[in-house]
Amino acid sequence: MPEVLECTIFSVVFASDRNSFMVVRVKCGKHIETAAGSFPAVHVGEKVRLTGDWSEHPKFGKQFAVTGCEVLAPEGESGLIAYLSSGIFAGIGEKTAEKLVAIFGEDLPHVLDKDPGKLRGAVRGLSGKKLEKFLDDWNMQQESRKVLLFLYNLGFTGAKAMNVWSMHKSNTENIVSENPYALCEDPFAYNFEIADNAAKKLGFEASANLRLRAAITQVLREAKYDGGHAFMPRENLLQNTMNFLRIIPHSPDDDVFDDLNAALSGLQKNGKVHVQNERVWLPELYEAEKYIGTFIRRSFDFNEETSHLDASADYAASVQEIEYSDEQLLAIKSAVSSNFFVITGGPGTGKTTILKGILHILNLQKKKVKLAAPTGRAARRMAEVCSFKASTIHRLLEIDPISGLFTRDEMNPLEADSVIIDESSMIDNELAADLMRALKAGTQLILIGDSDQLPSVGPGNVLREILSCPEVPSIRLSKIYRHNDKSDIAENAHRILAGHLPNVKNGSHFRYMPYQHSEEALSILSELSKNHELQVLTPMHKGTLGTINLNAFLQKILNFNAYGFEYRGMRWQIGDPVMQLKNNYDKDIFNGDLGRITKVMPAAKKIEADFDGKTINIESNEFEHLTLAYACTVHKSQGSEYKSVVVMLDHSHSIMLQRNLLYTAVTRAKENIWVLANSGSLETAVRNNRERHRWTALREFI
Repeated sequence: MPEVLECTIFSVVFASDRNSFMVVRVKCGKHIETAAGSFPAVHVGEKVRLTGDWSEHPKFGKQFAVTGCEVLAPEGESGLIAYLSSGIFAGIGEKTAEKLVAIFGEDLPHVLDKDPGKLRGAVRGLSGKKLEKFLDDWNMQQESRKVLLFLYNLGFTGAKAMNVWSMHKSNTENIVSENPYALCEDPFAYNFEIADNAAKKLGFEASANLRLRAAITQVLREAKYDGGHAFMPRENLLQNTMNFLRIIPHSPDDDVFDDLNAALSGLQKNGKVHVQNERVWLPELYEAEKYIGTFIRRSFDFNEETSHLDASADYAASVQEIEYSDEQLLAIKSAVSSNFFVITGGPGTGKTTILKGILHILNLQKKKVKLAAPTGRAARRMAEVCSFKASTIHRLLEIDPISGLFTRDEMNPLEADSVIIDESSMIDNELAADLMRALKAGTQLILIGDSDQLPSVGPGNVLREILSCPEVPSIRLSKIYRHNDKSDIAENAHRILAGHLPNVKNGSHFRYMPYQHSEEALSILSELSKNHELQVLTPMHKGTLGTINLNAFLQKILNFNAYGFEYRGMRWQIGDPVMQLKNNYDKDIFNGDLGRITKVMPAAKKIEADFDGKTINIESNEFEHLTLAYACTVHKSQGSEYKSVVVMLDHSHSIMLQRNLLYTAVTRAKENIWVLANSGSLETAVRNNRERHRWTALREFI
């Protein structure tokens, strides 16, 4: 049986900004104890009833592990004085509180609630605006406390619960009681399970229309973020929704089918989904695919003649001291003369040479050109090879760090004649549409990328869908030009792409190292890491050869005994490479950016890291968006190049052993690559050309 403590908040040791977790010191009789757990907003001096059990923390010792907290009305005159002077009410100190209690006694709360006029003139110094502020604070405190307790009891906790109260105030209980599933949507974005548990407490039936609507929307969101789908076929959507809710129909005539179809119709009527030809989109994804198609079709009207470009191309070649092949010359002239053009090809096929040629000609034409890429690393590499300023697409479109929206759009387009985007295989539907919305009519857009790499993390398969339309101006580069360094990396990458095993004998830069078990793989990796600066790539996060274990393993080898601290299951040390996992517009670091820890502050649970010359402070509440980067997934490596790479292939990764994943990993290496694989896993990856299918209709819109 859990214990119950009735006590007074003595001090607040820690309060999380992200959730309701708090560590407090409480006074129980004559004793001061520590309590930790999920709390409503509590203040020093308030009386609470805590439910939980005593436990022994390995570092902080004895504490009461709180599972429930009820804020009690202050009792007795001393309790009232402590509550009023606790700092909750601006301008009310201990002396003023004592005077109020001396006049009204324990009846003071009733006077404040029902007859506040009695306070006018009662206490010297408490009048006018100061009194009005006190009464407003009292009413707000009582109302917010009531609402927050209501939300906490339903399972809606932390900063999000406070945001719900801030938006709806006194209407919160009515709104949430009518539809708790509304809190699954922005700006609150509670997960479905929390809202569903709240709905059960409120008496909602399992077949309630609002519940089914929320579940359908949840399944569409999961398809968007986890599967990269732009839409779902109606039948698949409803079946997945039944699976999600663990509903098993008793017969083909079961009412659940009618209930789900009615819920979907309700979502369509309210504009929460778009339905067309038995396919269901979230509205933003439908609008994105539709806009991309419209933009590309409209671009066909602006193309120019190519005959006058021969002299400019010859001049560009002479400046770069190269001789273009017929394929490269065609690509340059076609790109410059097209309002929309796509260049795709694998490593060593001359994409960079072509890009330089395009830039020379556009410069001769005095065009205002903008270069960008999806990630900061890709943008920096683009700038280095072209000697031309480049930025991330987010920076190009001038993201607003507060709203997360782009400043550049149809009403405020970019001032550019030509925009060139590298690593375009990483662009998803929504980012592509936002980019195109920011271009004035007639602005040239050139996309460069390798369509054989992994598709974008986000929804859609933009580059491949565009290239599948024969009417779209494009060129696929096939000839390999990169032979000057006698590297066999590009050659083997193309062998993999063609479904052939790489040449693993006597490789100059591509080396194959088989192993029998994961411990042997770690031993090989340990030896390699002592002699080379490596980036380790692996298909998955979990398992012995996943990123989580590999990062801990390599940290011990490469940064042994460095000064640092442990926090949230990970050790952070000076010298560790780190990767940002989410865009942080305030601090100008983005998803996939790499840095290195330069300073650690264990007491404050903070670090400083250098991100390409920028010193960034990382607070404790931002650690969830940061990870060690000795090893990363192949997906996270997209848009990057590394001097030396180790790729881990293991049967435990079987679900991810695919040809385009291996091809993407191999093409990240500039100078050396080692493929560590247990028996048969390399062959499996090369043979498996079955990619995870994505539902997208972009080709139809074009």
